[in-house]
This record gives sequence, C-alpha cells and structure tokens, in this order.
Amino acid sequence: MRKISALVAHLRGATGLPLENFHAYADKGDVTPSGRHLGSVLSENDGPAREQVEIGVWKYDAVIQIERYPGDGPALLAIVLAWLADVDLDRDGLADPEVDAEINDLLTADLEIAVEFEERIVIIEDPAGGISFRGRPWSVLPTPDIAEARSVALGNGHAD
Repeated sequence: MRKISALVAHLRGATGLPLENFHAYADKGDVTPSGRHLGSVLSENDGPAREQVEIGVWKYDAVIQIERYPGDGPALLAIVLAWLADVDLDRDGLADPEVDAEINDLLTADLEIAVEFEERIVIIEDPAGGISFRGRPWSVLPTPDIAEARSVALGNGHAD
C-alpha cells in the first residue's frame, strides 16, 4: 500500500487539510503470483550477493475519502492526475480514477476518489527474514535494487 500512502501524503500537503479529514483503504484486491527473478545485489560489507524475486503483483482499488474539502474540485482532480502522471508511470491496463462528491454546504464537499493501483511484491534473501521461500529466509523489499547490465553473454559463451 505504498502508492495509496504516498498519494494521501501528497494530497495532504497540496490541500493543507489535517489528517482527520482523510480516510483511505484498499478495496477489491487481487494478487497474481509471478516468481520473476530480478537479479542479485551485493550485500553490505562485501558479503555474498542476495537474490531478489518479484513474488507477485497486487492490484487493488485505492479509495481515498476527503471530508469537508473547501477547495476547487477541478484543481483537486488536477493534483491527483498530475501525481499519477509523475509517480505512477506504468498505468497501462489500469482503470481511470473515479470521483464521487457530496456537497455539504456552500463551502465544503465530501469527496471519494478511487484509483486502481498495481504494486510489485518483491522479496530479497535475508538471513533475518521471516518469509520462507525456496528453503531460505527472505524479507519484503519495498524498492527492488536493479543494477544496469554491464555485459551480455551470448549463446556462444562470449560476453559483449
């Protein structure tokens, strides 16, 4: 739920509204196993390399409720859309955001914004990890460390 948390933090900063005006939760979640190997990274202190695996992808609807919003509706939607364009770069196949508004009075409205997100679930080998996978301990890795390839091995065994 990193993306929903980040979007709520962004909306709080952009609107200046206090935390008590926001409620957020994940709804309609689906988890798709993948098991995609993401390479290995060197451990700190030159220890052995640690394997990373995308174990699955979590797709869910992030529902953000904003109570007593006093601002301009189109401006708030522009804030959400700009954040999605800047931060959530791979939105192919995801639904467009949905908005419901309930007018409270001449000055405020209660809003509900639903945004579909996908988040990779990545694990890394970790001797202190609490997840058993392939007979070894692993931990969840919030952001995979993917290194740029410096060479490519061809089918003939030669590196270019």
